[in-house]
Amino acid sequence: MLSRTAEALFWIGRYMERAEYTARYIDVHYHLLLGSDEAQEHATTWHRYLESIGELGSYQNYHDNVTTPAVVEFLTLNKFNANSIVRLIAWARDNARSIQDQLSSEVWHQINTFYLSLKTCTPEDLWRSPHQLLYRIQHTCYTVYGVLGNTMMHDEGWCFYRLGQNIERAGHTARLLAHPILLKGDAEPAALSEFHQCLAILKSASAYEAYRKVCRSDLAPAKIVHFLLFDERFPRAVRFCTGTLRQLLTRVTSKPSTLDYRETVRMTGQLAADLEYATLGETYRLGLATFLSDVAERLDETSNAITRTFFHAGEPLEAALFHQRLRRRPVLHTQEPSVRSIKAVLSIEHQFTYRYDSPVSAVRTLMRPAPPLHYGRQRRLDIRWHIEPPADYRHYTDAFGNLVWELEHVRVEKTIGCLVQMRVETIALYATEDILAFHGLGAQDSDCTVEPAEFTRLTHLVDSSEALLQLAQHLRDRGTSPVELAETIVNQVHAHMRYESGHTHVGTAASDAYAIGRGVCQDYAHVMLALCRLARLPARYVSGYLPGEGQMHAWVEVLLPVGEDNTPLWVAYDPTHQRRCDERYVSVAVGRDYQDIAPTSGYYSGEAKNTLEAGVSVVLESQGPAEQWVTSPSHSQGSSLFPDVSQQQ
Repeated sequence: MLSRTAEALFWIGRYMERAEYTARYIDVHYHLLLGSDEAQEHATTWHRYLESIGELGSYQNYHDNVTTPAVVEFLTLNKFNANSIVRLIAWARDNARSIQDQLSSEVWHQINTFYLSLKTCTPEDLWRSPHQLLYRIQHTCYTVYGVLGNTMMHDEGWCFYRLGQNIERAGHTARLLAHPILLKGDAEPAALSEFHQCLAILKSASAYEAYRKVCRSDLAPAKIVHFLLFDERFPRAVRFCTGTLRQLLTRVTSKPSTLDYRETVRMTGQLAADLEYATLGETYRLGLATFLSDVAERLDETSNAITRTFFHAGEPLEAALFHQRLRRRPVLHTQEPSVRSIKAVLSIEHQFTYRYDSPVSAVRTLMRPAPPLHYGRQRRLDIRWHIEPPADYRHYTDAFGNLVWELEHVRVEKTIGCLVQMRVETIALYATEDILAFHGLGAQDSDCTVEPAEFTRLTHLVDSSEALLQLAQHLRDRGTSPVELAETIVNQVHAHMRYESGHTHVGTAASDAYAIGRGVCQDYAHVMLALCRLARLPARYVSGYLPGEGQMHAWVEVLLPVGEDNTPLWVAYDPTHQRRCDERYVSVAVGRDYQDIAPTSGYYSGEAKNTLEAGVSVVLESQGPAEQWVTSPSHSQGSSLFPDVSQQQ
C-alpha cells in the first residue's frame, strides 16, 4: 500500500472519531447544564474542556467570555476553528476524496453526504434542536464506521484506519478522566451535583450502560477510573485501545523490519503492557493526573512514530530519541535517485465568472489557468476552453515560461464566463515503493529565461521583517547543507502557520502573514519564499492544482545542489502540507510571487463594480508504475477548442 493512501485512511479514522467524541461530549454537557442557572458553573465546565483539547487560546481569539452558546457554536459550526465538527468532517472528506478510488462507493457516499449536510448548516439550524443535530452527527459517524467495516477489505488500509481511530479514542478517554471529581478517588460522590458529573463522564464515553452491567448501580469515581482506564473488554477503555494498537501493528506486514518499525512496535507494546499490568492503587499513589498526562503524551509519541515509520513525514529515529522531551518537528527525508517511476493522469476543470453590476467596455483579461505543453516530467495531454461571450484572444509564453491567454471584449453587459477542461500527465520518481526520491527540475526542463538571481530578491509580497530576518539568520548560522536548510524552513513555516481563511487576502505580504500566524496556501508559500531568500536560497512561487483542494494551490520551488556533482535543480516543496511534491501536483505557472502569476487579472473601462467567482475540480484518473502504461496516440499532442493552440505554443 502506498504511504499516502495509508496516511489518508489513518487521518479519516482520527477525524471521524474526534468529531463523534466532540458531538457526544457537547450533547451530554449541554443538557447537563440546562438545569443550572449559574454562569460560573457553565464557564468552569467549558473552560476545563477547551483547555483539555488545546482550544482555549483559539476560542479566546473570538470570544471574551466562556458561555454555553458561544462554546457550542465554536465547537460545532465555526469554520475558523480547526477542531470544530464541520472542519473535522471537511478534512475527513478531503482525505477520502484524495483516495476515492481506494474506498468503496458506499463509504465515499456516506462521508460526502455527511460533509454536504453540515456544510450548509447554520447556527439557526443548530439551536432549533441542538440534541437532534448532535445526535445525527454521532450516529452518522457510527454509520461510516459500520460501512467501512462491511464494504471494504480488512487489509492494511483497514488497519491504518483503525490505528488512527484507536489512538484518537484512547487519547480522548484519557483526557476525559482528568476530571477533578475523579482525581480524588472517593468511594462515592459527595453531593448530587458530583453524581451528575460522574454520570456525564460515563455518557461522554458512551460507557454508562456498559459500566452498569459491570459495576451494577454503584457510581463511584474510583470504579469509573478503573473501568475506563483498565477494562479489557470495553472498546473505549484506554487499555482496550492500546491493546488494539499493538495487535494492528503486527498485522501491517508490508513494512520491512527497520529500526523505525521496531521502535514503533516497542513503544506501542510497552504502553499496552503498562496499562495491562498497572493497578488502580499504584495509579493513585503516582497521581492520576500525572499518570493520565503520561499516557496522553505516549499516545502522541506513538502517533508520531507511526507517521515517521509508515508515512515518511517524521524525523529520523535518532533525532526523535534525542528530542524525546521536545515538541517534534517532522523532517522531510531525502533519498538517492529513484529506481521507479510513478505516473498519474489528472482531470482538471477550472471555471470562473466575472460579474459586473453595469455594462463595461474595452475589457482585457489575462489568464494563467493551464500549464504549458511540457514542464519537466509533466505533460499536458489535452485541453478544452469555452468563453462566454466570445472574445478576441491571443496567447504567449512569458519570461517565466508560463502560458498566458489575453482576452479582449469590446463590450460586456453583465458577465464573462470561462470554463477550462484539461488532462495532465505527471511522473514522480520513487526510491522504493512508497518513498519519494529526491529530484527536481533542471533549467533546460522549462521555458523560464529568468536568471536564478532574480529569485533571491525580495518583493512587495515577499518582504522582510525583524522576526523573519532573525529566524533566517539563525537557520543559516547552523551551517547545514542547502538541502537541509530548505527542509528546515519547510518545517518551520508549517509549525508556525495555521491554515485558516479569512485572516489574509491576495495582497497580504509575507511579514504580515508571519506575524498573524494564520493564512492560506498563498501565505505559506510567501513566508517560505521570504525565509529562503533571506537565507540566500533562490526560491520561486508556483501555482497549480492538487486533488482535494477545491481551488488552485500554491507551493515553492527551491534551487538546490543535488547529487554527487551538485547539479542545480528546482526542488518543489509544499509548506502547507509539509512535504515534497509528488505526481499528484500539476504545476501551472512560476514567478517571484503571487502577483507575477495570478490566475486571472485585467482591466476595463467603466464605473461598474465587479466580483469574481471561481471553482476548481481535480480528479486523479489513473496512477501507477510508468512502465505498465502505454501512451495513447490520441494524446501525442495537445488539443483545444482553439485550433492553433498546440502549434503556436
